[in-house]
Amino acid sequence: MLRGFVLSLALLASLPAFAAPPEIANVIKADKPYGEGHMNFLFINAYNARLWTDALRWTMDQPFAMEITYGLSFDTDDLVERTFKEMKTVDPGLSGAETARLTPELNKVYPPVKKGDRLTALYVPGQPVMFSHNGALTGSIAGDGFARDFFGIWLSPNTSAPSLRDKLLRLK
Repeated sequence: MLRGFVLSLALLASLPAFAAPPEIANVIKADKPYGEGHMNFLFINAYNARLWTDALRWTMDQPFAMEITYGLSFDTDDLVERTFKEMKTVDPGLSGAETARLTPELNKVYPPVKKGDRLTALYVPGQPVMFSHNGALTGSIAGDGFARDFFGIWLSPNTSAPSLRDKLLRLK
């Protein structure tokens, strides 16, 4: 019995510390995130972010995923409102018509989240962005402009969180 326990511990110790979330593992094979960081609001951890890709350098030309693990609870309206605020920072030309078109789509893919919940957005060039909540698919949103502005929240040079961007993209 002790021998089995020791072998189990040895097996666990040999596993990677991270693994791509199961909902993206059929596309991204990386055993650790490309980059990761966190977002704080008033010294409270709002969320941790991980960028997953198999590319040697992140690019919109290769599949990637953004995984957000929440440190606070947010309802769907909060998530949608914050998404649009950040997307408009990235793309000040984002029109009211476009936000009106995207609102029902974001309402479908964003469930309310609580501390410890995980939202993942998977991007494969030429395909809709696939969204998952705690590993379960919640839906998708099509459009290259949407994908560029949505992921730009974290990855664009115009992001409102440049230090998080630097960590995700391993720039500093």
